[in-house]
Amino acid sequence: MTRIIVLIGLFFASCALFFYNPFWSVTEEKQTPAQDVYLPDFTAKDMTLRRFDEQGALESLVKAEKMEYYDDSVTTFVKPSYVIYPKNGAPHWKIDADNGVFDQNDRVILNDNVIISSTDPEQSLKQIKTSYLEVNLTTMQVTSDKKIIIEGTQYNATGIGLKADLNLRQFELIKDIQATYETITP
Repeated sequence: MTRIIVLIGLFFASCALFFYNPFWSVTEEKQTPAQDVYLPDFTAKDMTLRRFDEQGALESLVKAEKMEYYDDSVTTFVKPSYVIYPKNGAPHWKIDADNGVFDQNDRVILNDNVIISSTDPEQSLKQIKTSYLEVNLTTMQVTSDKKIIIEGTQYNATGIGLKADLNLRQFELIKDIQATYETITP
């Protein structure tokens, strides 16, 4: 009788171990918190966008390799090129960058290899280079808090920070300014 009790005990113990297997326990997959992924509402490649004022005059021309428009009224650009038309209608400035963001408050933020080039051959200021630039398309005010390099026909200047008015063709470096001037005699 003791053998039967021992065998019954071993049987129940082995059944308990068999059903206890921790590898059979159902576990929920670890769920990573869902990250907000914003998908554009509209995408365009090799696009050109013309912007006109209330009188129908061309204010700006934008070309980009890629443009994405998001529902929250933000537009991103890859390799944007802006041609700015001041109030008198003739273009004076072209702004190129690697990346750009346009918000519906008429503000453009340009990043990486930003270059403002003069389209007027008579202009003494030829190029302004920086890594970051904000442009208010309504007032044509330009600001930056990054390193600025200015190249002109007879001068070069560097500094930190920029305030500019594209309509008035006035540019001001903010601090740490260094400039070299060259006098050319005929």
